[in-house]
Amino acid sequence: MHKALLQLRASFFPSKSTSILAAKLKIFYLMLGANVIKGFLYLSDSIINHNGDGNFRALRLIVTSILLIAVLRRFPQIIKWGIHYAIIGTILHLYYRVFNKDIGADVIAMQCIYMIIISAFYGLNKFWGAAYTLISAASLILVHYIGFRWTGLHPLPQGINDLYISVNFLVILFSHLYFHRVLYGNIHEMEVLNTRLEESTESKSNFLSTMSHELRTPLNSVIGIAKLLVDDNKDQKQQEQLDMLKFSAEGLLTLINNILDINKFDSGKMELESVPFNLYKLAESISKSMVHQPGEKKLKFSVEVDEELKRINFLGDPTRLGQIIYNLVGNAVKFTAEGEVSIRAKILMQKDGEYLIRLEVKDTGIGISESQQKRIFEPFMQASSSTTRKFGGTGLGLSIVKQLVELFGGEIYVKSVPGKGTSFFIEVTFTKTDLRTTGQHTEVSHDENDLSDLRILLAEDNMMNIFFMQQLFKRWKITADIAENGEEVLVLLATKDYDVILMDMHMPVMDGMESAKQIRQLADPVKANTYIIALTASVSDNIQAKVREFGMNDYLHKPFQLDELKDMLLSRSAKVTG
Repeated sequence: MHKALLQLRASFFPSKSTSILAAKLKIFYLMLGANVIKGFLYLSDSIINHNGDGNFRALRLIVTSILLIAVLRRFPQIIKWGIHYAIIGTILHLYYRVFNKDIGADVIAMQCIYMIIISAFYGLNKFWGAAYTLISAASLILVHYIGFRWTGLHPLPQGINDLYISVNFLVILFSHLYFHRVLYGNIHEMEVLNTRLEESTESKSNFLSTMSHELRTPLNSVIGIAKLLVDDNKDQKQQEQLDMLKFSAEGLLTLINNILDINKFDSGKMELESVPFNLYKLAESISKSMVHQPGEKKLKFSVEVDEELKRINFLGDPTRLGQIIYNLVGNAVKFTAEGEVSIRAKILMQKDGEYLIRLEVKDTGIGISESQQKRIFEPFMQASSSTTRKFGGTGLGLSIVKQLVELFGGEIYVKSVPGKGTSFFIEVTFTKTDLRTTGQHTEVSHDENDLSDLRILLAEDNMMNIFFMQQLFKRWKITADIAENGEEVLVLLATKDYDVILMDMHMPVMDGMESAKQIRQLADPVKANTYIIALTASVSDNIQAKVREFGMNDYLHKPFQLDELKDMLLSRSAKVTG
């Protein structure tokens, strides 16, 4: 007995989430089982009190309920039609009862309406719930305006009638208790799942951030040393090999960045900076960097920009805009065997310092069919499966481009003719500014490769990056001290003065952030105000905030462009010597 009660409790009071289909079936089985009991109550009254008058109605209720249970256990997917059938049957019984001269709108009729509402809303949907509620409730009103009455349905004796009402109330009670438990069980399960998903997303972000740092740190030295070797090497064969090395490393970096950017978009953490930049210089720089890509292609590159744009600086995020253009140009180069790749920028409209700019990246490559154009902006999708086999790539580039363009508040569209080429168009509005662009440095009279007047401390724990930076410093005639952790930085700073500290943010013993914090607390104001440039391979979204929070003056992302670092050091050199 105790076991049977436990099974009943487990069946109708589940402790964990239950599927909606399973809940509907259990409620329906409960109602159909109650119909069997009520059918036997009618049958007993018919035999005892009315000489079998009404046996057929009672047997019909019993048999149809049992058959319906059997059919639904075999074909649970037809539950919806079973509920419709049962509700319609109940409504017919309701009207027959209400319009019967011996019964009328009694307690059982009200219970029928309530069970119709439960079945329709819980078992079907809000449309059918409202429809069946109105149809059933209308019986209580129509009975006052329609004089027709049926005969043949006898009122139950008081004891059986009370038992009938009790069965209905138990069905109503158990239905609500069960669905309440299912509803809140599922809500609780969803809350737990959401919490786990948030934890999983946070863990994924932390993992990607860590892996980014671990991958980008060695790439910084690989790309940097390759760039130095490319600039210094005069042997044509070695030059081609070095170009290939540098191109492959930059391709790996692009892949890492794309994966991280997709993760940022998914988590809603992608944000744009607002700094001055010159659109013409940005496009020109990207074009020059793509001209020397290795391979047999001898593509012509061109940049066509409205003359007015060459003289205007805008506020925006040049890094992300550059990423958009670089991805589109990279795609154009990849899918163009011969001919030309061009970047064009023109002013479509201007008003009150707001400029609507159209950027076009055009190629003479393989083109994209009209059907394929609908898929190319989806993540991990390329125009066709053969594209990946022949040209490589992950299919992330254009998806990121589209999301970045939308983040700028702009639009992107494509026009293409298979076999003749493709044009990508971007329309974005930028605000004009009188501020100077980032990367502009103060003019100095001496050789730009001579920065020997700067006293520099490099804080870096990766030996390959130390080697790369030392080779770079030799080119710029810099003699720098090296510290492999934050504690060594403080020790060296206690005995010497520096104009610039290049501070890696992730180091053993004491990281760059804590070291910078302690430097700013030094008693000597000269040492406490030493100019600190953070070097980081981290992709943390609040890197700027951390740099400012710990008192650093500026930062560079690894791998960085050599000219970026040179511009910063030239600017410091001008202030130190000026």
